[in-house]
Amino acid sequence: MTVARGLHLLALFASLAVVVIGLRVEQMRVEANIERLQRERVELRREAWGLELEIGRLRAPERIGDRVARWSLDVEEPRPPSERMNAAVMLAARH
Repeated sequence: MTVARGLHLLALFASLAVVVIGLRVEQMRVEANIERLQRERVELRREAWGLELEIGRLRAPERIGDRVARWSLDVEEPRPPSERMNAAVMLAARH
């Protein structure tokens, strides 16, 4: 083997080593990013679950009544469907 051929092989192996190291560094960066995103997803799911619980709590009938009383809203008691329909027909007839 000549010296020139040996230098070419050495340069080729060095280039391959640099490429392998670069790929490994990129792989580690991507793995760290995946782990960060997975932690973020868990935290977002936890937050969404808490918000769903809050929505359920706020939609509870006793909580709605509390808010109506607190805000002094003029809210009528629910009527049977037939009476609601009659009220809607009467309202539409006025317009």
